[in-house]
Formats: sequence, C-alpha cells, structure tokens
Amino acid sequence: MQSMFPSLIFWYVFPLVVIFLMRLLVSLSSLDRRFSIKTPDLAVPFLLFGIHRLSFLIFKESLFPYLVITLSLLGIGIAFFQAYFYEEIEFPRFFKMYWRSVFLFALVVHVSLIVLSLILLSVS
Repeated sequence: MQSMFPSLIFWYVFPLVVIFLMRLLVSLSSLDRRFSIKTPDLAVPFLLFGIHRLSFLIFKESLFPYLVITLSLLGIGIAFFQAYFYEEIEFPRFFKMYWRSVFLFALVVHVSLIVLSLILLSVS
C-alpha cells in the first residue's frame, strides 16, 4: 500500500482540481451565460472516472458497475418524484435535476472513498 501512496495523493486532490479547472473553463468561455452550463455539469464525467480509479486502487476492483446501477435507480427515483409532485415529467427539468444529482452523489462517493482509504491506510 505504501508504493501506491503518491498515486492516492493525486486522486485525493483530483476532485478539487477538476472543480477548479471546470469553473475556470466555464467562466473563461462564458458557458454559463450562453448555454446555462455550470461547473457541476462538466465535472461529472471526471468525477466518475476518479471514482473508478480510486476504487480500483483501494479495493483492486472497480465500483463503477455498482455506481451505474445506483445512478439508474437515482434516475428512476427522480422520475417518480417529478411525476408525483409535478404530475408530469418534463424532460429538460428531469435531465437537469438528474445530472446535478449525479454530481452531488459522485462527489459524496469520491469523498467517502478518500475517507475510507485514509482509514485503511491508518489501520495497516
């Protein structure tokens, strides 16, 4: 586990770097004003890739298939939520709500993996 430590440090700061770079990209290219694209919208694929790599480093197995199943269930839950409260599913609103929820979920999972790996490093 000690030889993987520099690689782990990179994946620890990865979400911060991605969010910073995406925020810089959005502000420099005016994506928020022209297309209503925000930082979380662009950071999601990078965070999902970071979860895949970090989970592979920690567990020697990727959590990505489980993540796909969970995100599918999240989409179903959001569809039920919108159908119940709004009595219809408007696809632009659904996709916006889903994609931003995926960002929050991916960020929480990534931070949880970081905390878990720190706990495993301290135990070993």
